[in-house]
Amino acid sequence: MKNKHFFIIGGGDLQADLVLSVKKDFITHVFDYNENCFCKDLADYFHPISIADKEKILELAIKFNIVGVATAATELGNLTVCYIGEKLNLGTNSYECAKNTTDKSLMKKVFEKHNINHAKYFILKDEKDLEQITQFPIIIKPSDRSAGRGVVKVFDKENLKKRYHEAKELSYNKIVLAEEVLKGKQFSVETISSHGKHQIVTITEEYLREGEFADDFLETQHLVPARVTNCEKDFIENEIIKVLNAFDINFGASHIEVKFETDGGGDFEKCKLSVIEIATRVGGWRDVLVYYSYNIDYLQLLIQSSLKQELKKVNTKAENFCLVKMIFTKEDYEFYKKLKALKPQMIVKERIYVKNDEEFSYSSSLMDSKGYYYLKISKDEDPENYIKGDLRF
Repeated sequence: MKNKHFFIIGGGDLQADLVLSVKKDFITHVFDYNENCFCKDLADYFHPISIADKEKILELAIKFNIVGVATAATELGNLTVCYIGEKLNLGTNSYECAKNTTDKSLMKKVFEKHNINHAKYFILKDEKDLEQITQFPIIIKPSDRSAGRGVVKVFDKENLKKRYHEAKELSYNKIVLAEEVLKGKQFSVETISSHGKHQIVTITEEYLREGEFADDFLETQHLVPARVTNCEKDFIENEIIKVLNAFDINFGASHIEVKFETDGGGDFEKCKLSVIEIATRVGGWRDVLVYYSYNIDYLQLLIQSSLKQELKKVNTKAENFCLVKMIFTKEDYEFYKKLKALKPQMIVKERIYVKNDEEFSYSSSLMDSKGYYYLKISKDEDPENYIKGDLRF
C-alpha cells in the first residue's frame, strides 16, 4: 500500500509518532503553517498550509486520492480531518460531530439534550453577560481552545472582567464559558471506535498544578492505568459509552475528561461522574502511555479505524504503570536529571527542550512546557513517589 496517500493534519511534536506509524504503510503528507514544525522532515511530503485551511487541504486530498486522514492532540486539526473525511466518505466522524466536540458551547447543548452530568455554566458573549455571575470561585475558559489556553479560576468580581476579555481574545469564535468548579478527582478516558462500536482503551489519572492559582488547571503529569477499583472502572466506562453515543461517534479515538466523586464506601448510588469535555481525537501523550502500559498500539488502532476496518478487542489488562511528567519548573528538571542519573532504565521516552536554567519562567499553559518524559513503572511498585517527585529513592 506504499503507493497510497495519507494526510496528517498538524506537524507538532505530538503528531510525530502518528506520522511515523502511518509512514510504515502509506505515503505521508503533513500540513502545518509553521515551515519549521517538528514533523516537517518526518513526512514524505510537507505542505506549509494552515491546518484551518480545510478547503485548500480538501483540494489536495482529491488530487492525491487519499485513503485516510487523521490527527492527534489538536482540536483545530480535528475539524479539518472530519470536514475532509465527510466530503470523501473516509473513516472519520461527521463535521457536525467535530464542531460539537470542539466548541464547548455546542458541547454543553449535547450534554443537556442527553442528560449527561456536566458543570453548570453561563455563555458569555459581551460584558453585560457577566452580570449573571454572582457566585465564586468560577472557571472562565474560551469555548473553542485546548491545551489549557485561557482557562482560569476567578475568585472575585474584580478580576472577572479582565479574565473574560483575556479568554475572549484567545477564542476563535469570541464566545467564553463561565463554569462552576466541579468536585472530585480528575480522570480522562481514552477510547477507540469503528463503525459506531466503542471500546475503552484506558482510564488515565490526571494531575493538575496544586494551589490557589488563577490558572491552577495546568496539567503536570498523567498516569496509566488509573488506580480505581473494578466497580469504579465499570461505573466510569458505562457512563462514557453513553457520552460516545450521545455525540454520534462512529470512528477514531476520543479523549474524555471527567470529574468523579465517590463516597469512599462503594455505594455507587452516591457516585457522581461529571463530564468536563470530550475531544474526538487522541489525547496528548496517550499513545505512548497506552503502549508502555498495555502493549497496545493506539495509533495503529486509529489508522485502522480511519480506513474503516473492523477492530479487534483491545487488551484490558495492564502490564505496567506508565507515567508522563511535564517539565515546567527548575524543580521538575532537577527531578528528571536525578532519575536520569539513578534510574535511567525507567525513562522509556523523552523530549527535553531545556538548554539552561535561565529558561524557567511562570507557565500558564501546556505550550510553556520545557519538555516531557515517560516512566515505565512495574505494577508491583507504588508510583506515588514518582508522582510526588520525591527524590528519596
